[in-house]
Amino acid sequence: MLETIIVVILVIVFWNPIFMNTIGPFIIWKTQKIPTDINFVSVDESKFISERNEIFHSYDKSLSESGFSNIGSSLMMNSHSTGHFRLYWNNENTMAAMVVNMVSKVEDITYLEITQKYEDGVVIDVNNSPVPESYPKMDFKLVFRYPKLHSADEMVKILQNIKSKTKPGSTPVSISGGFKEVSEFIRKESDELLRLGLVKNEIDETGKRSLTLKGAFAMTFRSVPPGRRIRAYLSEKNARKYSESV
Repeated sequence: MLETIIVVILVIVFWNPIFMNTIGPFIIWKTQKIPTDINFVSVDESKFISERNEIFHSYDKSLSESGFSNIGSSLMMNSHSTGHFRLYWNNENTMAAMVVNMVSKVEDITYLEITQKYEDGVVIDVNNSPVPESYPKMDFKLVFRYPKLHSADEMVKILQNIKSKTKPGSTPVSISGGFKEVSEFIRKESDELLRLGLVKNEIDETGKRSLTLKGAFAMTFRSVPPGRRIRAYLSEKNARKYSESV
């Protein structure tokens, strides 16, 4: 009887990750698509912010206290999730920020990200997302994740520190153009995934690209255990070395 119980426990513990990493990619290959040409939905600002959760409001307040001004809110709806976005701009620091709430059947996450773009097109992104980036490393996007931070001021200081180490002498440029610039960056990311062989070239009527089988396996490994946990640990470890001197 004891042996049977042990076997059942082992199946529960190990079967789910095995299933997700072997069968999961084929399901994702057939069902998931990558945003490419996106038209963000316009929203009523007062209604939008009134419907957001407490964490969203706390980040909104933190950004306001750090000198960021709201420049617009929007939605992005997919077959499996809905994203709620609020954009901000700080003219003094030449930095943009965004509060994001992503809701799906399996999770509901809210996080803050602060970005700065430079003349060569490279963007530094500092965020506190509880989950690591699902896309592979891209040369034009330097991502640093600090899930334990909740202060816009601290994140701004960290971004400035990262800039001094990775882009010394680089001149930041304005990215205050709102969701038009966000859409352009999403297209740039999708084109890079195409170059890497992770998505197909064709864009469907909803503005999305289908994953290749290679892309489905890559995205699955980066999004489910144990790959997700490994990447979460490594991304925090990599980011930590830039915050220790702040």
